[in-house]
Amino acid sequence: MNLERFASWLLEQTGIEAESLGAQALARAVAARAAATVGGESASVDAAHDAYWHLLTTTAAERQALIDALVVPETWFFREREAFTALARGGMERLVRHPGDVLRVLSAPCSTGEEPHSAAMALLDAGLAPEQFGIDAIDISSASIEAAARGVYGRNAFRGDALAFRDRYFHAAPNGWQLADAVQRAVRFERANLFEWLAAQPVRYDFIFCRNVLIYFDRQAQDRAIGLLRARLADGGMIFVGPAETGLMMRHEFASAQIPLAFGFRWPGGEGAQAAAPLAASVTPARTPYGTAPHAPLRPLHAMPQPPRAAALPTTLGAKASVPPSHPALRAAKFAAPGFATPKAAPAVPAATNMPTLAEARRLADAGSLDAAARAAAQHAQAAPDDAEVWYLLGLIADAQGEAALALGHYRKTLYLEPEHYEALTHLAALLEVQGDAAGAQRLMRRAERASQRNPGGSNAR
Repeated sequence: MNLERFASWLLEQTGIEAESLGAQALARAVAARAAATVGGESASVDAAHDAYWHLLTTTAAERQALIDALVVPETWFFREREAFTALARGGMERLVRHPGDVLRVLSAPCSTGEEPHSAAMALLDAGLAPEQFGIDAIDISSASIEAAARGVYGRNAFRGDALAFRDRYFHAAPNGWQLADAVQRAVRFERANLFEWLAAQPVRYDFIFCRNVLIYFDRQAQDRAIGLLRARLADGGMIFVGPAETGLMMRHEFASAQIPLAFGFRWPGGEGAQAAAPLAASVTPARTPYGTAPHAPLRPLHAMPQPPRAAALPTTLGAKASVPPSHPALRAAKFAAPGFATPKAAPAVPAATNMPTLAEARRLADAGSLDAAARAAAQHAQAAPDDAEVWYLLGLIADAQGEAALALGHYRKTLYLEPEHYEALTHLAALLEVQGDAAGAQRLMRRAERASQRNPGGSNAR
């Protein structure tokens, strides 16, 4: 089965590498669409692929259908809540400095609308009037955009215990909960390609959410996307990314906004740089108006061995986490190297074939099941203590859960095993910067830059 032309098409159309979607994801999607359109089930594989390739390259509707088939929207309201707390506080401060302005917010990609609708609710809760802000939201998936515009959400969109917002902004509907008109009117949805839309868009945004999509791009597409995002960011504005994308932003010389667990970045200089420090000090998980229920990020956590990549595409060219209780499985995953303790024994399994694989741990983390992911990763670490990638995964999980000390240890273990692990270097640098160790962060970023120069393909080459 030759899928190279489909993989090349996907990369050209979206910037996404097929391998980042997980093993066989593209093959399954192509086979399903071929069976539905050209009778792929009754034809030989090669004949079905040839017929479907012709259909794909000559029919715009089918190109969209294949993209939709590859998209796995998995998001929920107030995912990584600290980002929305930072948005509300930062938005208020910005309007105080510029009274009469309209706050501009972008969600790209927006999946089925939970992220931009959460932004609207956060700003309304902060006391902003609807005419004081506007939110643009784009996604490459027409199915996701249609769902977002309907504004009807099922149980899976509401996670954790902090659900008071549902009582304020939703009412019961036959198929779930219908979003209030006031929130829906605050967001303008559009189906669009991320690159094309950003290149053509004249508006500059005060806050941009571009979370957990950059990890699916190859290095060239990452660089292009971040350049376009920078061009669309207003002076002093902030970009929120996924926890596994912080290294990418630092590689492009963005500076952390130093807001714990918000994963916000600013372009150095400008008025926003002066406001960053007091904002970071005032925004803490304990004070978020949306509660502190455990909240896990979408599909960046497991992404390895490439720049943290995922096993399935989240909401098309398309989204996180308050401080939860400690994870015993994470704490059990201690270091097995000189200067570190031996890993605590993981729960016994009946047979070697039942031992969780690193891929399974990544999938669990990707789905937001961080407790289960931590247990699986700890078991894998016990069986393969010299595998740098499992320690990096444990670091990402701890990082997303606000376990900074634990994350530091895991990243350092990764670097003990693989001194030029680019992502571990940049994540550790980000943690040190947030903790106020600017000199330590700079040293690590210099190491990361040297590692990148020695290996221009980054971890893509691993």
